Amino acid sequence: MVRRRRHSAGSMGKRIVYITPHRNLAVEVMRMYLKNGEEAWIEREMDDSGAVLFLVYIFPG
Repeated sequence: MVRRRRHSAGSMGKRIVYITPHRNLAVEVMRMYLKNGEEAWIEREMDDSGAVLFLVYIFPG
């Protein structure tokens, strides 16, 4: 059984748009979103195995 999350059309909040273990690649993706006028930032997290991941977030406006 596949469960799908339903979102209302007016829901606001940060959204993950890219996940990578490479910081430089995350910075390039963030710059792309900033260039398009989106508010973007990067957070560093660790997965269950202890590997470092960089998540690129945007705040859709």
